[in-house]
Amino acid sequence: MTGALSPAPVVVLDEIDSTNAEARRRAEAGEAGPVWLLGLRQSAGRGRRGRAWETGEGNLAPTLLFSTDKPPAEAAQVSFVAALAVADLLAAYVPASLVSL
Repeated sequence: MTGALSPAPVVVLDEIDSTNAEARRRAEAGEAGPVWLLGLRQSAGRGRRGRAWETGEGNLAPTLLFSTDKPPAEAAQVSFVAALAVADLLAAYVPASLVSL
């Protein structure tokens, strides 16, 4: 991952179809990142197994676009590691009553 320890810029989008779709569009246009895409409202997001994922105000819908030289199977593991890190962070600093998955 290039620039892994450097702060990545954050692009805040008031409304977006999907932060993942936007990352794909940017990657297909040649952008390599790293860049965070943050949707304040997401109208056509995708969840696991292709399920619809809408995000209203007050929810967090970020996507990190970055490039890596790792093979796809290894690169995909980054999502799981990141999810565990976020879960640990939330458990340590946010009351459980404010968190829902």
